[in-house]
Amino acid sequence: MINVNDLIGLRYGWNKRPGDGSNQTDCFQLACEIRRRLGFGDYGDKYEWVYQQYSESEFPRRLIAKWLLENGIRQEKPTTGSVVLLPVLTGAALGTYIDSTSVLFISPELGVIRAPFGLVGHIFWMD
Repeated sequence: MINVNDLIGLRYGWNKRPGDGSNQTDCFQLACEIRRRLGFGDYGDKYEWVYQQYSESEFPRRLIAKWLLENGIRQEKPTTGSVVLLPVLTGAALGTYIDSTSVLFISPELGVIRAPFGLVGHIFWMD
């Protein structure tokens, strides 16, 4: 398993990335960082247009679901590196499985946490 201790506690920040010195991240950049650490593809550069085209307040959250449906492969069960579209009640948009049950995501209190989720949300494999 990868070490994610440095990511726990990062605060939410639109277009912020782990390691950029801000101590902040958004859910997309968090997912990219975890997948990078796992040795999977990083698709962050392909979606820089989102930050150029939208501010945080203007970003239509439905684009996340659309992106997952158009670019991902739906999974019945999570695997390490799967991304999950979390229910609105969790307060997060995307989470990333760091093993078959534990997800790193931004909590409703706007800090990165690790929690066992099992099969909560819609799970996708992204390449």
